[in-house]
Amino acid sequence: MPEETPEMIAQKSCIRFPSHWPQPKYHFGQLVKQGRIIGIEYQSPGTRRAYDLGEGWIYAVLIDDQGYDADQLKESEIKPPSLEDLQAEIDYEKSLVEIHQSNKAVLTEQLLEVNNHD
Repeated sequence: MPEETPEMIAQKSCIRFPSHWPQPKYHFGQLVKQGRIIGIEYQSPGTRRAYDLGEGWIYAVLIDDQGYDADQLKESEIKPPSLEDLQAEIDYEKSLVEIHQSNKAVLTEQLLEVNNHD
């Protein structure tokens, strides 16, 4: 995850928000206690959806790793992950990188063997 603020990410991205909207606190892909953010939507005051869901930012959060269940949460309902959760996610991602590097080395060796036999 980048160490940039959501505001910095929004400024760099192609997504632009009207200046009278508050900037979202969370961003796409961010890990939160409830899962991973997969979408955000702003509910403008006075609209039917704001009446139904509440005004402000609503986040779609993927609540399982298989991608089957998502929940819609208000910004006030989002909870940051614990330090342990973040460290576990970092360790998991590191293990994936190691697996991919190992697979790449095996495939590179196989490619060299094939080239040498031709």
